[in-house]
Amino acid sequence: MTLFSINKPYYQPAALQLPARKFSYRFLLSTCLFFLILFSLALQYTGISIFILLFIDMAFCADILLRCAWQDLLHARGTFSVLISLSVVSGFIYCALNTFLARSLSGPQVDLHVYVSFLLTLSLWVQYRLVHEREKTKIFIKKLDDFLPKSGRLCEGKKSRRVFANELTAGDQVLVYAGERIPCDGIILEGSTAVDEQLISGNICHTVKQVGSTVYAGTLNKMQTICVEVKTPLSSSAIMSILSAIKNNEVQHNCLVNALEKVSVWLAILLGVFAGGVYTYTLIHHGTGADWLHQSGVLWLILALGCPVGWLFSVVFPSFFIARGARRLGIFLNYLDTVQTFVQADTIFLDKTGTLTVGKLEVSNVVASKGYSETHVLTALVTAEQQVDDIFARAILEYGQKKQVEAQAIKSVEIFPGQGIQVQTQKGAILAGRLTWLESQGIRVPALAQEAEAVVCVAQNNCYLGYITLTDSLRQGAAEVIQLLKEKNKEVILISGDTEKSVQRIAQQVGIEKFNANVLPKTKAEIITNLRALGKRVVMIGDGFNDIIALLKANGGIVFGPARNVYNHWVDIVIKRSDLYTLTDLFKIDKRLQSTIWGNMVVAVSLQCCFIAILLWQKIAWMNGWQAILGEALLGILLVLFNSMRLLKIK
Repeated sequence: MTLFSINKPYYQPAALQLPARKFSYRFLLSTCLFFLILFSLALQYTGISIFILLFIDMAFCADILLRCAWQDLLHARGTFSVLISLSVVSGFIYCALNTFLARSLSGPQVDLHVYVSFLLTLSLWVQYRLVHEREKTKIFIKKLDDFLPKSGRLCEGKKSRRVFANELTAGDQVLVYAGERIPCDGIILEGSTAVDEQLISGNICHTVKQVGSTVYAGTLNKMQTICVEVKTPLSSSAIMSILSAIKNNEVQHNCLVNALEKVSVWLAILLGVFAGGVYTYTLIHHGTGADWLHQSGVLWLILALGCPVGWLFSVVFPSFFIARGARRLGIFLNYLDTVQTFVQADTIFLDKTGTLTVGKLEVSNVVASKGYSETHVLTALVTAEQQVDDIFARAILEYGQKKQVEAQAIKSVEIFPGQGIQVQTQKGAILAGRLTWLESQGIRVPALAQEAEAVVCVAQNNCYLGYITLTDSLRQGAAEVIQLLKEKNKEVILISGDTEKSVQRIAQQVGIEKFNANVLPKTKAEIITNLRALGKRVVMIGDGFNDIIALLKANGGIVFGPARNVYNHWVDIVIKRSDLYTLTDLFKIDKRLQSTIWGNMVVAVSLQCCFIAILLWQKIAWMNGWQAILGEALLGILLVLFNSMRLLKIK
């Protein structure tokens, strides 16, 4: 039996449709009234003065729970609000009858003023926590504009002038210099370059752009100046659709039934049946038909005490401690329900770059041509790339430093965007780049024997030296975790903005049969939305800003991200570990969470049943005092607290 179930259609409890502040105000007022009642009892004030305080508490604090309970009952739903309302109203009636009737009610004489106020106060706090968890904002609006281009160079004849990016309209022509962000979605009219499109596609490799190529707003021009014709203004661009989804908080979570909501209906039914049975028995054996009001004391007492105070915290405490226990595993639970969503999901979408893979190109192999050594190849490449700042150059220079290869001094550098680089040294010219580019320069290059994420060939003085391969390595445990997900009957689909060849290679390595390549963020979201429309429960696992729409549209979103990323606040679960085994930890977290919550409920209800039995037995007189009742409530809370604290360590 699971703690949360997904029902379709699912009625959202009335309390969860209200803003959290409505509960917070009442909680503060109810807290003050509770302490006033407590002090009044300790100072032995008159029963009427204490009842007046309880009446104020009910009138101004319990009203929201009563209204929510009424709406839930109109929809034929038993909820947390219904159970709490049943208990506090019963306790209030018990106190009112004992205060104003000349003859005390039958059964044990218990002062319930402080218990009713205590139960109401804590119920408002718990309800506030549940509502706040649902409406908790994850959006840092002020930081969203950092992803947008600020301005563009509008061409006016032979001149250009800077304008705000949002002023550009379809048909305008703009110049984009190297190192600047492209201000619009458009088509290149003049020039060629390499563009960093990781923000949009997630591809860590720069994309070659030539005349007629499509470019996107927010992407970075890395090489040379280009002239772009605006096709889509900034307000309708691909990056703006991502930001609009975030600003509008288009979170499409499943409505998961909280354990408190799920158990409340059964607890209310059992409580009503038991209280009614005891009341009927009392009338038959100890009263008459005309004595029904006097004998109703046992009915109101059982209904009032039937909701254990410790039971209120059976979900709140585990949620608090499991989040801190998960952090020790490198898992940050922004939205706890997503753990259960992941466990119950039918389909798991996985991004490639940065999710299945590490997200960083590394030199995987160095292949030297006949007559040359690996040192010759590395020395030439490090020399050629030493003044270049791109993902290939960084990988080559890092590997060269590791192998203690020193670069030669260069006299001149000429960059061919998306093709390669040519440098002049004292020992001649070095060319490094694509195989096809070296061939176009008259260098005979043999067929390459290896495939990789990227291949860089190198030649010196028109002699081919060899090549290196660069790959984005898989995260540790990728293949094993994919196999585990399949064994749990989950459909795993790889989805990426990278090329089909690259995506297919990774899919084959980890054993994924279905994959989608060359997919833009908007298309990812559409695929997920269509699956959800078919009744599938979908979880998206990504790594970056380009996945954000898909993450928001899925039933649950999980991100592999660094410690500080703006978009970490917009997703449900953030994983800050380098291995993929953390996904298996989510199954352990869910199992521990379920067992702890159910254990809490059993402990709280069992303790309350024993206490009610002792009261009805009437053999221990001091148990009737408000101190004993309050002490028992606090004991229940402590037992639940200590049991929940075990979640700080998840093995």
